[in-house]
Order: sequence, then C-alpha cells, then structure tokens
Amino acid sequence: MKRQLIYTAAILSAAVGALAGYRYFTGTYLPEKRLSDAAEEQQKLIDAVRPETVNINESNDEHTTDPLAPVREVNDDAVGWIYIPGTNIDLPIVQGEDNELYLHNGFNGQYNYELGCPFLDNRCSKDMSGFNSIVYAHNIEGRKMFADIALFRESGFMSEHSNGTLTLPDGSHEVDFFAYLPVQSDSAAYHTFFIDSREQNEYISYLFSASSYTQTYSEKDLLEMENIHILLLSTCTFENKNARGILAGIIN
Repeated sequence: MKRQLIYTAAILSAAVGALAGYRYFTGTYLPEKRLSDAAEEQQKLIDAVRPETVNINESNDEHTTDPLAPVREVNDDAVGWIYIPGTNIDLPIVQGEDNELYLHNGFNGQYNYELGCPFLDNRCSKDMSGFNSIVYAHNIEGRKMFADIALFRESGFMSEHSNGTLTLPDGSHEVDFFAYLPVQSDSAAYHTFFIDSREQNEYISYLFSASSYTQTYSEKDLLEMENIHILLLSTCTFENKNARGILAGIIN
C-alpha cells in the first residue's frame, strides 16, 4: 500500500511538473522568443535602410535627394526617422490610416507580436509641419522601441541628451528637447486640433504645467516663437494602466 502511494505521488508530481513546464513554455518562453526574434528581424531591416544625416541648410545638389527614399522602398507609410544620441532611439516613423495598425505591426507592415513600430498620430500632418506632431511607440523590455523615453524622467539625463535629429524628406532637423511629462492616456497633451493661436498658447502652457521639469526653453520662449513645431514622443510607463511618459521637443 505504501509503495502504491509513493508511486501515485510520483506520477502526480510528474504531471504537475509537466503542466507547469507547458504553461511556462506557452505562456512565457514562447511569447518572449517570438518577440525577441521579431525585434532582431526588425532591427536588421532598420539597420539596412537607416538614412544619412542631411543638413537642410546645405544647397548642394547632392543633397536634393529625399533621404527617406530607401526607407519608403520598404514601406511607403514611412514619414520620418528619429535619432537621439546616447539612447536606443534610432528608428523609422510611419503613419497609418488609423492609430491601431502600427501598435501591432512592424516597420514592414507585418504583424510582429506586438513589438510595433513608432508611428505618427494619424491626425497630425504627414510632413510634421503642423503646430504639434505626436509619435507613439511601445515601451519594450530590453530598451527596445521607445523604452528609453523613461531615461528622461531624470533631468540630469536630459541635460546630457537634450538634442535629437528628425530626418524628413527635406533633410535632417535638429530637435531641442525641453520637457518630460508624466501623464495619463487621456491627457490634453494628445490634443491635435487648434482653432487659433489662443488655443495653441493654452496648449503650450499646459505642457509646462504638466511637466515634471523643463530645460532649454521657458514657457515664455515658446509663447514668443513664430511658426513653432512641437514634437512629442510618447510611450507607456506602467505606473498604472493608463500611465504615459512624453518627451517634448521643438523641431528646428
């Protein structure tokens, strides 16, 4: 009887172990492996089409070619390229017909296990010539996509990484970052339609009031700028379900 009980217990233990192993494989290992493989594949594609920095102030004929042409050969939804030295943000920006497509699909437009690709809000001007342009991307473990936006929570990090480069069809624009905003997904920062300059000024004031700190520019500086172009880089930050972090800059 005792031997039978030991035998039964061993079988049950093995069954429990097998079930736990199966759940780990299907619920943890396999999803992580698929995401890792998708990230590696996307990175190879990105590395192959990364544009050269082109100064828009140079009038030399050799700089008249659209620097994003090779990028759009892979995906004609590509509208720009964002690069922030000292981070892993060196990525293409696409714009879909809605704000869902590139939450789930990669730079080539194919499903990539929710890694996604940085995308411009479909309400914003494709050429980023509007008052504000909002770019979203996931916060993926391993400092992938826009995970490094979290580094800007510390003002000291921004002090040493206050500039980025936004490459558009007309060339490369410097971006001066001035604020980090910890907000919720329904924040007024995600507003994109402005009737007049008064509403634009109210928006600028909101960005400063919602920021955890500001650098480079004061609110007064931005309010006095003519034809200003604001760039917001947004990602999830996980303090709660709707928590978001926004890195705000000026496109020059």
